[in-house]
Amino acid sequence: MNIKSLFASLVLGSALTLSAYAQHAESGDAGDMPETAQATGTNTTTALPSITGTNSPGADVDMYAIYIADPDNFQANTNGTPWDTQLWLFDANGKGVKHDDDSGDGLQSLITGRAGMQPGTYYIAVSKFNRDAVGCSNATIWGSAVNTVPNGADAGSRVTGWVNAVATEGGAYIINLTGCNTSPLGDDPADCPPPPRTWDEASNGGGDAGDLPGTAQKVYAADADPCATEVRITGTHDADDVDMYIICITDPASFQASTGGGATWDTQLWLFRCDGTGVTFNDDAVGLQSTITGQFITEPGIYLLAVSRYDRDALDADGNALWNDTPFGVERAPDGPGAANPVSRWDGTTAAGGAYTIAMRGAFFVDEAGCDEGPPCPEEDVDGDCCVNDADLLIVLFSFGDFGFGLPGDINGDFVVNDADLLLVLFAFGEGCE
Repeated sequence: MNIKSLFASLVLGSALTLSAYAQHAESGDAGDMPETAQATGTNTTTALPSITGTNSPGADVDMYAIYIADPDNFQANTNGTPWDTQLWLFDANGKGVKHDDDSGDGLQSLITGRAGMQPGTYYIAVSKFNRDAVGCSNATIWGSAVNTVPNGADAGSRVTGWVNAVATEGGAYIINLTGCNTSPLGDDPADCPPPPRTWDEASNGGGDAGDLPGTAQKVYAADADPCATEVRITGTHDADDVDMYIICITDPASFQASTGGGATWDTQLWLFRCDGTGVTFNDDAVGLQSTITGQFITEPGIYLLAVSRYDRDALDADGNALWNDTPFGVERAPDGPGAANPVSRWDGTTAAGGAYTIAMRGAFFVDEAGCDEGPPCPEEDVDGDCCVNDADLLIVLFSFGDFGFGLPGDINGDFVVNDADLLLVLFAFGEGCE
């Protein structure tokens, strides 16, 4: 091969090598949502070693589409950026995958893949501390920030916005990438489902919610389907206040309640059974805000949800705490000296907290009875609708004269349906009916 041919081969080889890699520089201002993110290329086969851009004043967040070709070896970091960064990774539907604040060099961020990740288009975002992602309920998607999967109040939601204003400019940044290729934008993620209906302590409950089972505010509305219409709760916290609400939980595995992103003060969340015995409690899950789940709920049913300010705590009739004070950041079943007993009063002096929102998943309105079982149905109510009417009379008439055990028309339990049962229905006719 002559010198000219060798030179041409080297040039061509270098061109091919360079074409296989493409550093992306922010063009204009990258958006902060999947719908407004910036594409990093027109294909998903070109390696992407880095993204560079500028964090502008006014709480800027920049989001980019990337293709993670090798999830097991994926890594993104902001090492070399001179300001306090946060990195966020979302899937093609805008749902959270990983987030980190300070796992990189100094105040820089580092995220890796998570178990079960598949190759595909993802969205990576960079923000300045403490500009945080929120979901469909306007609650935070992440609670902590150490290279972690979503663990906030809106953990299962797609990203819909960002909270906590950052006034200062970050400036230039670099996102160093491993295991990534360029990517065009993916399909638009689905919109948020209809939000849960809001129950407000004042406008819906009529005033201050009580702090004990007998005075708790019943989350009931005539036009809401009991145990089927999802709900979130808003209210205002006064000095020494505890607000308690009666809610329905149908699937303990999906239940979650959180004040993350919904309060500016140090909250505590509590869950009790209708008899006042404790189920679960948390103080600090999302900063100084609280999150509880269904991990200690043993069966579906009606429960009491309470919110207090730290350190206003539940006591039994003898003044024993149902929960110990610590550890603060762990959700716990009752573990105090009064753990087995119902809440009887609250202890601790607190200043007024102000407004709060309890974002919930798997929590519903209750029926008019709430925690009250109500009076039993009349014995003469044969069909179980708590109303003695012609339907019950017909059941007795059609089974009249039958002998045997467990007959539906045998009201007096003498193993025969006869005139005695018929008279019982006639004399009770109309009982229990509105």
